[in-house]
Amino acid sequence: MSDFNVIGKNVEKKDGIPKVTGKALFARDISFEGMLYAKILRSKVAHAILKNIDTSKAEKLPGVVCVLTSKDIPGKNRVGIIIKDEPVLVEDKIRRFGDALAVVAAETEEIAEEALDLIEVDYQELPVITTIDEALKEGSLKIHGDTNILENKSLIKGDVDEAFKKCDVIVEKTYKTNYFAHMFIEPEAGVAKYENGILTIWASTQNPHFDRGEVARMLGLSQSKVRVVQAVTGGGFGGKLDISTQCFVGLVTYHIKRPVKLVYTREESMEVSSKRHPHVMKYKTGADKNGKILAMEAEFLQDSGAYASYGPAVVTRGMVHATGPYEIPNIRIKTTMVYTNNPMAGAFRGFGVPQVSIAHEQQMDLLAEKLNMSPYDIRIKNALRVGSYTSTMQKLEGSVGIVETLEKAKEKAEEVIFNNNKDLECIKKRGVGIGCMWYGIGNTGLPNPASAFLEVHKDCSVTVLAGCADIGQGSNTVMCQIVSETLGLDYEDVNIVSADTGSTPDGGATSASRQTYISGNACKKAAEMAKETLLKIAEELLNVDKSEIILKNKKAYSNKDENNSITIQKILNNCAAKGIMVLGCGYFNPDTTSLDAETMQGIPFATYAFATHFIEVEVNTYTGEIKVLKIVAAHDVGKAINRRMVEGQIEGGCLMGMGLGILEDLKVENAKMKTLNFSNYLIYTAKDTPEIYPIIVESEEKTGPFGAKGVGEPALIPVAPAILNAVYNATGVRFTEVPLTLEKVVEKLNY
Repeated sequence: MSDFNVIGKNVEKKDGIPKVTGKALFARDISFEGMLYAKILRSKVAHAILKNIDTSKAEKLPGVVCVLTSKDIPGKNRVGIIIKDEPVLVEDKIRRFGDALAVVAAETEEIAEEALDLIEVDYQELPVITTIDEALKEGSLKIHGDTNILENKSLIKGDVDEAFKKCDVIVEKTYKTNYFAHMFIEPEAGVAKYENGILTIWASTQNPHFDRGEVARMLGLSQSKVRVVQAVTGGGFGGKLDISTQCFVGLVTYHIKRPVKLVYTREESMEVSSKRHPHVMKYKTGADKNGKILAMEAEFLQDSGAYASYGPAVVTRGMVHATGPYEIPNIRIKTTMVYTNNPMAGAFRGFGVPQVSIAHEQQMDLLAEKLNMSPYDIRIKNALRVGSYTSTMQKLEGSVGIVETLEKAKEKAEEVIFNNNKDLECIKKRGVGIGCMWYGIGNTGLPNPASAFLEVHKDCSVTVLAGCADIGQGSNTVMCQIVSETLGLDYEDVNIVSADTGSTPDGGATSASRQTYISGNACKKAAEMAKETLLKIAEELLNVDKSEIILKNKKAYSNKDENNSITIQKILNNCAAKGIMVLGCGYFNPDTTSLDAETMQGIPFATYAFATHFIEVEVNTYTGEIKVLKIVAAHDVGKAINRRMVEGQIEGGCLMGMGLGILEDLKVENAKMKTLNFSNYLIYTAKDTPEIYPIIVESEEKTGPFGAKGVGEPALIPVAPAILNAVYNATGVRFTEVPLTLEKVVEKLNY
């Protein structure tokens, strides 16, 4: 009776069949009678004072229905995840290439596109700020307000200066990362329709409830008058958290009361969607002769581009995680993030942790080399454990699986990775590297709630209403598994309506690896409320105390006598006869605290995921090509609700991490992006997949649904640092900047 029926099992994904058969409706597939098509006029300069927009010629083009500019916005002309600093349509100042100046709606896409060329823009161009140094220079032109500094923060724990005096070895390095693009398969798209006094928008999004608030504010409407529905979404990785098409289609439909569709081209998506923040990271780490790390000091410089987006959150999370999954008693970190006229940076799988992991994991190997220790041993020695204190002086009370991931990854690596250079051509070298990570689940030191409703129907089926957006990661499936297990009903009979502000409560953003833990808890609590109703009736029918009753396999059992049972169907029949509705609502907000403004001490996360990767690479020292041969990836996920989906997340994260480390090279020149499509921004595909050995470690989290935490972002984080360490072990040359393009590798190996 104790084994799970559904939790931990590889049930069929709720969206699997519609997607593989092509029946799933993405935003681009949605059409209505009389629908118009929108296109956006975008800035061709990166920095300028906008003096005038003349739309008269475009408005006269046959087939054009309207041309709207900032003067047509009835509410607030500002959007933004954390800071409202981005105009929907520019009214005064252009701050980047691609800023939206006007929106055209026409009977066809072709007419709308033609109309864009007829709009005349008068502007006064300004000097462009393209580097962090330029942005910080005294007297520099200001992109927003009176300073180009978006965020300044410090994290302080212990006495760093005194601790460094006691260190036997100290290593110092500067690390750099570039921009990276999400390259989700589906470009942004949105459709709007006005009906019965309600503006409804279908969008490719990761957070429809946030979108509703932004659209309502822009139009000066109450949120009850705006409905946002997440259409089936073809990937996001953080890039569909910012507002894209939603405000444009909402504005057009608000004015003309006809349905309208807007679909970005790939080049448009690349130009204006957020990117991963470039980082410059100066690290200093010290240890005693036994390998115990005593102190760490770091200074980070980060470029947010023209707008804030998720920048402040990336700063905070990156600083909290800058130590890696190691207990360090003395820490000092300073961070400065600036505005430039470069492409906007924002949320991208990992929120700054992939960048800092590249630094802290190489620091670990550098220390180990100086101490004549193995990279594995120094990690085991310093790894966080139950009772350890983190960088923010949070005491870890449970579910700390980093040591187990190290042990299991090492065991598997010794079995499958041989690292044998004997039979290779002389120009080829092989090496193995380790990368570890930790990742706080949910928002950093902020309220982070989610909620859910459900109804158990008379036929033993269940409808779940949850706000979380499934963007391919499988949250709809996970929520149904949790509800099914809690109620003892068949998974196939549990269905979910998700991410629709007209019918589901707020589930928060699909970001920060939070949905399984937070929305999963909300769904479990909703199911427990409904379960309580079932147990009360079962108590009467079985004549046993409800505390002794188990719901499983569509039956209610006495845990003392399995033969004393009744079907849940009979319980529901009894409920119906008494006029009792079996309903549930649930709400969950992780137990965190805000972080101190001066030192960043506090409890930023209720729980953390942990991981260790061993990666084998082959380096062609002549061509600079780096091949990833094998990846052993051990992840502490708390509890795997669906093992196959967890393994899929790990495998997908490995490919994305390989791209971060080696292949993906986004070019920006004078604030203009040069890599705008798949022909010149290359990503790894299924054919490039190395041998991947996912290992699931289950250090159960007592506050998680059935012990679960998360794995979405952790899967990516250890990959690039493990590759960098492997390349060093293969060649004896250490690289401190990613990506490791052919040119960089050849140049440095032959320096």
